[in-house]
Amino acid sequence: MKIRIFLTAALVAIALFLAACGDPKVVVVVATPTPAPVPAATATAQTQPTSTPEPQPTSTLELIPTLKPDRSYTSLSSYSRTPEGSCSQDFSSAKQIDAIQYLELLGDGLEDVRNRDTYFYESSSGGLARNGPTATWIFEMGIEVAIKWAPESFLSVRHPYRDHDVAWQDYVDYHASLCDAYEGRGTLRPVVIHLDKLLWGETGNGWPGHALLWKPFEYIDTGPNVVEAPSPEGLEHYTKYISGAGVIIVGGADVPDEAFLAAREAIIFMTSARPEFREILKAQQTRISLFASGDTSVLPEYSTENEPGGFAMGMTDASMTAAAEWLCYPGNWDRGGNPVIHELVHTINHIVFEELNEIYFYERIYVLAQNAIDTGLLAPFEQHLEPGEEQDNSHLVGEYWAMAVEGYIMDRSGFKDSHDTRDWIQENDPLLYDLITRYFPTEPWTYCPGVEDHLDQ
Repeated sequence: MKIRIFLTAALVAIALFLAACGDPKVVVVVATPTPAPVPAATATAQTQPTSTPEPQPTSTLELIPTLKPDRSYTSLSSYSRTPEGSCSQDFSSAKQIDAIQYLELLGDGLEDVRNRDTYFYESSSGGLARNGPTATWIFEMGIEVAIKWAPESFLSVRHPYRDHDVAWQDYVDYHASLCDAYEGRGTLRPVVIHLDKLLWGETGNGWPGHALLWKPFEYIDTGPNVVEAPSPEGLEHYTKYISGAGVIIVGGADVPDEAFLAAREAIIFMTSARPEFREILKAQQTRISLFASGDTSVLPEYSTENEPGGFAMGMTDASMTAAAEWLCYPGNWDRGGNPVIHELVHTINHIVFEELNEIYFYERIYVLAQNAIDTGLLAPFEQHLEPGEEQDNSHLVGEYWAMAVEGYIMDRSGFKDSHDTRDWIQENDPLLYDLITRYFPTEPWTYCPGVEDHLDQ
């Protein structure tokens, strides 16, 4: 068996590996890409802090027997990049079929994956919070097809039910990325991106922030120094650059250096318990795009989007976004939520958990979220939604994990409306605390030193 198969803890059959948040500006954890231009990321919920609510009497949390807390390091799926095998050997038995038929097989398989609701949450009003190792499932579907079928050679064919031409090179690029992932040389992100190009064309699914439309930044180890950005063509807006823990952070000239340093410090701390997360984030070309004021429309990739706080990065997105003015740092003593921390939690779901097929997380998180709502642990919050969209329990469920981890990392009383400190979470939502500490550090950390002297300002 190939190394990729060993990485997927739940791979019983190839047809059944990889987060995902999220989620368009509606609050979901993993979005389902469609032809509509929506990001695969959730919107940051920026709340005005109030006193942490007193929890209602806790009802019995009905968890299935397998949902037992496990914070052991070795229980996470293995992550390796040891190459093994070759495409010519691994897929040598594939039968050649008509190119149109091959594209239809992939399209139908992708549709099935996108609608796989194993870990979805549906509210009583029909709202959906999507979740699950979608990229793993797409990979597994692609492998199943590749083992059985290959298209007959062609120069260019018209997609059977989408208005674009498919070139032979599009297939070659997709198949090469699939081989690299299967044989341990690559990650799942290129597989999902190239599949989008094969099935949707040059612009992917129509989302302006799709990774197909923007060249990635080179990763440069800057240490704690803001440097001139090596911006690719079209991304000259970004003039500042810093990196840390496998993540690139960029912003325009109007973003203060202090915001870059604060964002980097938070990322380094958040990933300190799981250094393998840093390897995956770097391999997936994870980037944070900071904006100084206004909303995401000031960024070149998101000129049509008006998210005020930011949104997460999914497998096919060019970057994650965050409002620098919502961060806390000297000279900007912000008392409230932190969009870098919040959206990075979602991004780790999409970029890391989907890569690792982290079923342990997906089996638990929405059960815990529903319990927090039912017992009054999760306080109401404001969030940016699309015009005409109303908040329901699917939004609360979709944001529960990121909001709670955000409060756990900041550990500042009153900075969040609920789940604002580690002690509060451990006492009132202990199974969630167990899940958080499976992935995030337990060591003490002082968020935004000095802010305590400015809380009344």
